[in-house]
Amino acid sequence: MIEMKGVWKAFGKKEAKVEALRGIDLSISQGEMVAIMGKSGSGKSTLLNILGGMMSMDAGEYRYNGKQVNGKSQKELAKFRRDEIGFVVQYFALAEDLNIFQNVALPLKSQGHSKKRIHEMVMEALGELEIAEKAKAYPSELSGGQQQRAAIARAIVKQPSVILADEPTGALDEVTGESVQEIFHRLNTKGKTVVIVTHDARVASGCERIIYLKDGKVEKPKGGEGGGL
Repeated sequence: MIEMKGVWKAFGKKEAKVEALRGIDLSISQGEMVAIMGKSGSGKSTLLNILGGMMSMDAGEYRYNGKQVNGKSQKELAKFRRDEIGFVVQYFALAEDLNIFQNVALPLKSQGHSKKRIHEMVMEALGELEIAEKAKAYPSELSGGQQQRAAIARAIVKQPSVILADEPTGALDEVTGESVQEIFHRLNTKGKTVVIVTHDARVASGCERIIYLKDGKVEKPKGGEGGGL
């Protein structure tokens, strides 16, 4: 489903230049649940942003379902993000001035659904995340775990094929983090491809496979098992 070959990404120029990714090769199959691990600065979030079409790359090739993503126009990338990708981030990124229903409905606004259909889709997503009763509440009225559930509902409401999560349990306590991890497992069993950037070994161990990044490269694990590919 996802294939990258020789992907490079740098920030800054001349003396200030930092190479975040240095020739990344990886593949992820449809329906896989994969963790991406590595120290701070290893390129994890940069990789996730390129996977989701949020950031361009400097060199290499990225194919999604056999079609090239690098080289797409901004309009094409926006459509790719809208139709295929659901994002979940560490600190929820909910709009504080919108209630939970309105937050979750945001990705549907550009898809041309009727008001009735948007209501049905949002309530279905909130129901799946077990926070339907919080539809009219505002983010500040919710616990961290409830806010992350709302953020996941927003990511899945448009029925994306891939869910990309950047440290989704990083701002949560252990018990709440485990419940959020269970949600990702449940989505994965329903056929979603899930890619999670995490520092948490417990979260990573719950995934089918771990891709380790070090200094912008995929690191081959000790024992020579062909790495995170």
